[in-house]
Amino acid sequence: MTSKSKTRKFRPSPALVIACVALFATLGGSAMAAKFAVRSGQIVNGTIRTVDFRDNAVTSPKIADATVTADDLATDSVNTDEIAKDAVKADEIAPDAVASSEVANQSLTQDDLGPNSVGSSELQAGAVRASELGPIIQVSNSTGIAAGANGGVSVQCPAGTTVISGGAQPANFGVEMTSSLRSGNGWLYQAKNNNGAASTLTVFAYCLTGGSSN
Repeated sequence: MTSKSKTRKFRPSPALVIACVALFATLGGSAMAAKFAVRSGQIVNGTIRTVDFRDNAVTSPKIADATVTADDLATDSVNTDEIAKDAVKADEIAPDAVASSEVANQSLTQDDLGPNSVGSSELQAGAVRASELGPIIQVSNSTGIAAGANGGVSVQCPAGTTVISGGAQPANFGVEMTSSLRSGNGWLYQAKNNNGAASTLTVFAYCLTGGSSN
């Protein structure tokens, strides 16, 4: 009796077919992407625009040093968070670029101010009290005046002080004052002696220490 062998045909399932197609597509797609990749030499200069970049596509490591200038920056695009501490020096600030609104309250001390940088126009009315002024000293000078004569006497405040007021006094009644006023950095007193005898004129000035005579 002759035996007959049976050949069993293999038929792939639909799921296996789909999996194989996906695998071939993936392998072929990677090869195609590598083959048809666009490189810098294949791009015409000036053809890439801003809209061709996705958000945050260009970061700091992709920008060459010193290639970004002030003209490339939008207004107010650089704030304190983008500036390193102590990176901005005095010669990088334009004249009058820093106003009072940019200075924190109580942040300036005497060491930050230049000589004679604060004048009367920078002070508010009533801002300076007597306790904040230097000591006031008094200087005086005397001279004789003959009977019936006109005469005068003056005194100057010492260097480093400023005259702020003054006055005068005769030695006795009968001497008529004709003027009492500031003269230079001191005080001048002029009078006429209406007495029948000689007298003495004394002038004095009040001087503020630490002031300027200008």
